Amino acid sequence: MSISALIACTSFYSALYLFYFYFAKQQQPLLLVLAVALLVFAYIITPSAEKKERRHFNNTLNYENWFTLPLYTWWRLFSLPIRFLLSKLFD
Repeated sequence: MSISALIACTSFYSALYLFYFYFAKQQQPLLLVLAVALLVFAYIITPSAEKKERRHFNNTLNYENWFTLPLYTWWRLFSLPIRFLLSKLFD
């Protein structure tokens, strides 16, 4: 299991949720800056295709048919930390 893959997925989906939260609920520019920073961070820690560690990165969330959940489920799982933080900060 690759920790960097889990962090990259969490960063990516958190950035998507921050974009949604900015446009739907709270108009604060800091949210957009944080979203872009999370997208850049996810890009940086994702290994390129020709690197050897990419195989472990790709196999992290692939356990035959166990984790073949819809994209919506991954969205909810990996955006959970940022949703929790935003609910504590803005509610």
